[in-house]
Amino acid sequence: MSTERSYFHGWRARTHYLTRDRRFLLRTSAAIIALGMIIASTIVIGRAGSHEPPQGHAASPALSRLHEDFHLLRHETTPQPRRLATWLRLLVAQIPQLVKAGDESAYEDFAQTGRIGNYEVRQLIHQHATTDAPAGLFHGYLAATLAGDPEALRDLEQKARAVPPEMLAAELLGSVEKRRDSLPAALQAFYTEGLHFPEAGAAREEALHLAVAQRDVKMLRLIAEQPGWIEHCHPLLQHHAGSLLGDVWMQWHGLIRHRLNELPYGLLTLAFFVAALWYFILVQHSDHESWRWARPLAALMAGVASVWPTLTVLAYQEYIQGMTADAPFPHDLIYFVLGVGLREEGCKLLLFALFLPWLLWRRTPGLALLTGAFVGLGFSLEENIGYYQDYGGTIAWTRFLSANFLHISLTGICAHSLYRMLLTRFARAEEFITTFALVVLAHGGYDYLSTVSLGDNGWFSLIVLILCAARFIDLLGEETRPSRLTIAPRAVFTFGSAVLIASSFVMGAWTTHSMAGVAKAGQECLAMVPIAMLYWRKFENA
Repeated sequence: MSTERSYFHGWRARTHYLTRDRRFLLRTSAAIIALGMIIASTIVIGRAGSHEPPQGHAASPALSRLHEDFHLLRHETTPQPRRLATWLRLLVAQIPQLVKAGDESAYEDFAQTGRIGNYEVRQLIHQHATTDAPAGLFHGYLAATLAGDPEALRDLEQKARAVPPEMLAAELLGSVEKRRDSLPAALQAFYTEGLHFPEAGAAREEALHLAVAQRDVKMLRLIAEQPGWIEHCHPLLQHHAGSLLGDVWMQWHGLIRHRLNELPYGLLTLAFFVAALWYFILVQHSDHESWRWARPLAALMAGVASVWPTLTVLAYQEYIQGMTADAPFPHDLIYFVLGVGLREEGCKLLLFALFLPWLLWRRTPGLALLTGAFVGLGFSLEENIGYYQDYGGTIAWTRFLSANFLHISLTGICAHSLYRMLLTRFARAEEFITTFALVVLAHGGYDYLSTVSLGDNGWFSLIVLILCAARFIDLLGEETRPSRLTIAPRAVFTFGSAVLIASSFVMGAWTTHSMAGVAKAGQECLAMVPIAMLYWRKFENA
């Protein structure tokens, strides 16, 4: 019989030892972070050596779109009057970047040469004018907008207010009125165009945008009566329209479309990776059962679902009650506590309540604590997607340590208290009410201190986070007995943090093409070192 041992013999023992070896963890993490910095530096150097223009001299998105659409229109083989009208509206909006002397000078150049900036506007108008949308209509629009010609404006108004209006007249009039800051008149003009011409997608979207911006519920109801109008507009406009109209399905459908259409799959992968790190650590604190890795998925999905009723409450608070974070003190503090804190913690607890019959049957306080934590993790998973859309992936490690674990901690603490109250048949009702009030206050206070400018005292929010995280981790130690698995929770936390920091460097370099972007990502990560040290010490014996 051969006595040779395979290469993998004893791998469990080695892994168990290495993932608990402080020196190995720190050295490996430092190597991962250094690799991220090398990759980020390579990206910056590679971009600097290319022939791309510097970031500060790059054309704005609006100018890039103007240039791209011009060439598309030039190469069209059939007249496209509606696309021409949209392009002219964009051109007029970009006049300050194209012609330094102002609007009147731009119109004089057009009248003499047919050009505005570097664009052959007259030639483009004649290429796309039709019998329904003659060239004179577009010329009159430019005269009324750029030269302030009263006769051209009266002619445009007469055509727009005819019954039925001439094609594109109301849309162009709406553009003139919007440029004059007469927003109600602009809204009415765009609505008229969209009402009489279902194919006027640009006018319909502009009408919906203005109705939402002005919170004109009466006009929104008129728009909603037209089949397909709101559904074919930008998803976020549909979401905001649903909020103002009190239409929950419209509100949710718009946000789902926005998530699916706008989120890069790379950021979605990052959001799942962040959630997987906390998922692994939390599971290691559960009982050693065969279904313990799959069972928390139900609570995780409940947490994701809790975002949607939260958004419904948010719409009611902001659009109906008028609560806003921009209000003066103390109304802004009230918004964060009774608005943000109350709605988010209340909705998460509501979804956690679905598991109470099973938890009361199991009679295991630690399981109730973990179930609440998984609900909080699901909420933070969905919330992360929106934050990554708005701010990019460079904030991944910051949110991993702060907002993500805050949701886990607060929901776990509150869920545990609710479970104990029901288990004792309301003997601990006062304790639950106090706990829930403190959780709401902590959540609102953290968001308030993180958002409102407090000079050099913004670190107060970290104190709130540290207190909440420490309480949850202590409660986790009291109510659960972590299994001594092969891979230690602290190794998952450490290596996961290293990967997220390295990713922040890479994404900072990729999005800004400069070492300044890398340095900014590094500063954000450095600010979170104190809270990272707390987690490091708390997970030491797990």
